[in-house]
Amino acid sequence: MSQKTLFHDEILGGKAEPAFVCARCGMCQASCPTYQETAAETMCARGRVQLLRGIIEGEIELTPNLRDKIYSCLGCNACTVNCPSGVDVEALIMEARHAMRGAGIDLPTLGEALRGNLCGDGNPFGEERGERGAWLPPHLRKPREAETCIHAGCSISYANSKIGRMVLRILDKAGVDYTLMGDDEECCGDPLMRLGERELADELRGRNKARFVRYGVRRIVTPCAGCVKSFRTYYGEFESRHIVEWLADLIRERKILPVKPVQKRVIYFDGCDMGRHAGIYDPPREILKAIPGLQLLEFDKTREQGQCCGGPLMSNDPTLAGRIAEHRSREAADKGADAIATACPTCLINLRGGAKAAETKLDVQDVVSLLYRSVL
Repeated sequence: MSQKTLFHDEILGGKAEPAFVCARCGMCQASCPTYQETAAETMCARGRVQLLRGIIEGEIELTPNLRDKIYSCLGCNACTVNCPSGVDVEALIMEARHAMRGAGIDLPTLGEALRGNLCGDGNPFGEERGERGAWLPPHLRKPREAETCIHAGCSISYANSKIGRMVLRILDKAGVDYTLMGDDEECCGDPLMRLGERELADELRGRNKARFVRYGVRRIVTPCAGCVKSFRTYYGEFESRHIVEWLADLIRERKILPVKPVQKRVIYFDGCDMGRHAGIYDPPREILKAIPGLQLLEFDKTREQGQCCGGPLMSNDPTLAGRIAEHRSREAADKGADAIATACPTCLINLRGGAKAAETKLDVQDVVSLLYRSVL
């Protein structure tokens, strides 16, 4: 199969048009984190779109180096929000990745390792599948029938289980009913979609949906921003919420009462999955404002214009991911913050690394952990 046939028939299957709509104005440069770090044209939306256009037209050969440029896109969607021509760059990039995988083009080295972990162990970290529910008390490791399911997600289950335990203790104090899939929980499918492995993601989502139906689940609540984005996009038959949306409701209903002061200047970080993708801006801020003693600060660019921390690149280019996080951390320190709060486990991991590399004294915390200090 020629590259031109690949990108016309497989890729883009009618979705190639955005590559030809780009006006090459360069507005995306100001919002693209990878361009800001590298100043390389091929590391911004305009450059990546033109690479794809050249491949489609048969003028450019798809080399491993160019493949890596396509996989260097964070998928943060900042370029799409700021594009005067309305080009959906992320959708085009994801279609390109899917077409490349369909044609048997290898993933970048670290991407191949990630795929192996997801297919073999069911999580990005390569941790044992059977240990997914190890953070839970025995009575919660197996699901039961309930309308609301707490989907912990891979990061909470394996890397940030302390946050998961805080979520459950707060919910128990509020007296609400829920279940978890525990040892039976699987990844939401978002990491596979980012790799271009659409068919594998479809299979995984099918298993998840069958499991939810089996236990009478109508509502999925998750502390993971990537998961809530995935659920809202691909699990439309279920209501899906991020945990901060539910917690904000419980505070308004006075089922949760933040009473203990948390004396910190906290700057809230709008992660891309949480913000531009899922549209969740107010609930985390409402929670932070409800905590006595906490002073809420903001970055210069917030909400829809918030800047990515680089987290999605940890699996492909951890060095670049770390450099982007350093810049976000320095900005937070310059604003006089003691802490950065986020509602995304991926952002949490990357920002902690960035704060350390930038030699700041910033305390990077999940919104849930700050609420927990005030409630329990």
